[in-house]
Amino acid sequence: MSGVTAVITGGASGIGAAVVESLAADGVRCVVVDLAEPAAPVAGVEYLSADVSTEEGNQALLDGLAGRGIARVEHLVHCAAVLHYSSFRETERAAWQRVLRVNLEGTIAITQTLVPLMGSGGRIVLFASGTVFKGPPNVFAYAASKAGVIGFARCLASELGDDGITVNVVAPGITATPMSELMSETEEANIAGRAIRRRAVPQDIVGSVRFLLSDAAAFVTGQTLCVDGGSVKH
Repeated sequence: MSGVTAVITGGASGIGAAVVESLAADGVRCVVVDLAEPAAPVAGVEYLSADVSTEEGNQALLDGLAGRGIARVEHLVHCAAVLHYSSFRETERAAWQRVLRVNLEGTIAITQTLVPLMGSGGRIVLFASGTVFKGPPNVFAYAASKAGVIGFARCLASELGDDGITVNVVAPGITATPMSELMSETEEANIAGRAIRRRAVPQDIVGSVRFLLSDAAAFVTGQTLCVDGGSVKH
């Protein structure tokens, strides 16, 4: 993948940061879009501060790419998301609306922004969640938003196939990231329900992303890959 340009959202921490480290080590030009730069930036990686769930944020992304002389983007890895953890009865409307806006509307927005910069052979990797398939309590808005991402990816794969652009989804189980700390009370039960009974770390997800970005996945599109140690089997 050396010599290509990848935009990674949410790449300042968690799974996104692990993806960035792996791709940058292989010579990929990585442009990370997040609300803020990490405390320890990866050498050679370019960082843009923007909220890509908003129109202004997506314009800032385009301006930032143009300012760096980037007219073509081969890969999009969209990791950015938010989680609200509370019961349906206790969750205020503003809270679940924000989750849907950032996770679902933001996914559609960033993809619509970058597809015009992709040529044939482009790769789009979006992120869903094992919550879509397991339906746990207290994350209804998050699960609904991620189910929407899967539906969006399937439709987009059909539309972009003639352009040689693939669109796939990675659905991790609960993984040791700053966001998952909100669900830390469920981790023991999650581990017990896996075929591989251990804690998941961001590096466990990187290989699936790399595969979907690679030439080996040129004939794979519209798919959702669960990476959760065998918690969801289908």
